[in-house]
Amino acid sequence: MTDMPVYMHFIYAALSTVGFSVFFNAPVTSLIPAGITGGVGWAIYFYLMTTTSNSILSNFVAALVVSLFSEILARKLKHPAILFVIPGIIPLVPGLGMYNTMLFLVQKNYDMAISTGADVLFVGGSIALGVLVITSLARTISIFKIKKKLNSQ
Repeated sequence: MTDMPVYMHFIYAALSTVGFSVFFNAPVTSLIPAGITGGVGWAIYFYLMTTTSNSILSNFVAALVVSLFSEILARKLKHPAILFVIPGIIPLVPGLGMYNTMLFLVQKNYDMAISTGADVLFVGGSIALGVLVITSLARTISIFKIKKKLNSQ
């Protein structure tokens, strides 16, 4: 990793998240919250990666936090959670790993391609699982609230 301070990582990740939000035609009112979500997710990933050196765990926890922030912001700002989740996880996507996997395949270095490719798949799976856990939990809680409301009437 780099020797930049965490707050600089936060700022750059937030700016890239805002950029992707604009690219996805998100409403103007959701740009700053989406940027904060992406910045916090990347800062958590960076901190965990420097302390544990485990990319799968770091991405999983960061995706959990991004998804949790997205669900909270969706309720507060009355926007769909996907407006915050998709741009928020963009900084976590292992683009360099995908590039290196393809590079090793082209160079016929199959051992490194398999190793790097497997790591990329596990990281991608951990990001997807982190989002899935929080989204499923939020929907389950929502369903229970609706049932409780219907039963009390």
